[in-house]
Amino acid sequence: MQLRFINILTYTLFTLICSSAVSQNLVHNGGFEDFVECPVKMSNLNKDAEYWSAPTLGTTDYFNECSRTKLGIPMNFKGKQEAYEGNAYAGLYLFAPKDYREYIQVELTETLKKGHRYRLSLSLSLSEKSDGAVMDIGAIFAEYPLSIHTKRQLSNSVLASESTKTTHAKQFSATGFYDDKTDWMQVNLDIVAKGFEKILILGNFKSNGGTQYLDFGKTATSTEGYSYYYLDDISLVYLGPDYKTNQSYVLNHVNFDFDRFELEPKAKQSLKDVYQHLQKNPNLKVSISGHTDDQGSEEYNDVLSQQRAKTVAKYLMRLGLPKSRITSAGYGNKMPLDSTQSDKARRKNRRVEFVMTEFVDE
Repeated sequence: MQLRFINILTYTLFTLICSSAVSQNLVHNGGFEDFVECPVKMSNLNKDAEYWSAPTLGTTDYFNECSRTKLGIPMNFKGKQEAYEGNAYAGLYLFAPKDYREYIQVELTETLKKGHRYRLSLSLSLSEKSDGAVMDIGAIFAEYPLSIHTKRQLSNSVLASESTKTTHAKQFSATGFYDDKTDWMQVNLDIVAKGFEKILILGNFKSNGGTQYLDFGKTATSTEGYSYYYLDDISLVYLGPDYKTNQSYVLNHVNFDFDRFELEPKAKQSLKDVYQHLQKNPNLKVSISGHTDDQGSEEYNDVLSQQRAKTVAKYLMRLGLPKSRITSAGYGNKMPLDSTQSDKARRKNRRVEFVMTEFVDE
């Protein structure tokens, strides 16, 4: 009985470790639990919360249970709300008169990989003292932290004038207004990285005129109201490469040593990404092609390239992909990526490519 318990415990720990590795949150302090100082005054996110800051002159707030001022939890200057989890959250205006906006930004734990997919998630709750609700909250990514001298919305034209490279704003999917003042609402957004993204910025990037706003009737018709939201549990997790059908890809890190066809350690992780994509898409099959450099005879390179393709195919089968979904072939040195006579070019040519296609009914 004791042995069985130990085995179960070991398996559980292993599962948790693997799960954590796959879905590791790339956002520093996503729950706002880590802080430098317990908040005592408003507009102090920059100084109080670890890793987080405001990218504009908008005065974002930080709330924590430790505070004995109007920045406490659950009671604070905007109403009452428990944290989604833990003891802290951030607060900001997503809608205010004269296009006033507040934002939060944070450095990610790593730069995002070009052509790979990620899922951004967060929890938000409308403050009790808000005059209305919006259905517009978005995200942009930047190469470096932003510091923009404005209190208004960060439009695409404003971002384009900055020297720091940024993405266009993307909206979280909304089925209605974010109007819940009691419970937390969860939203998410899937992106494909361009390869420079290191900073995440959150907020409403639209003007008042472009924002979908639900007025609760608290304000006069001639004045604009306020929508103030609490944010918590912010995460960005890796989903894998963004593979397209009928498109050729060179397998990352599958550049063989000279005259070899064994897989290098990093190559195995690339193949696991391919396997996971195929596992999620059972209607797809994969064609693998092996290639060599220009050294050696044509006959020898044909055999070597076939061995390289078969090595990749066998590893996919070892991971669990059925043989019926895999074809492989070798092309020797007939299809070089780089024809220059250099060691760098030859290493690039010692590769494996693959194409995913859909099964066709015969």
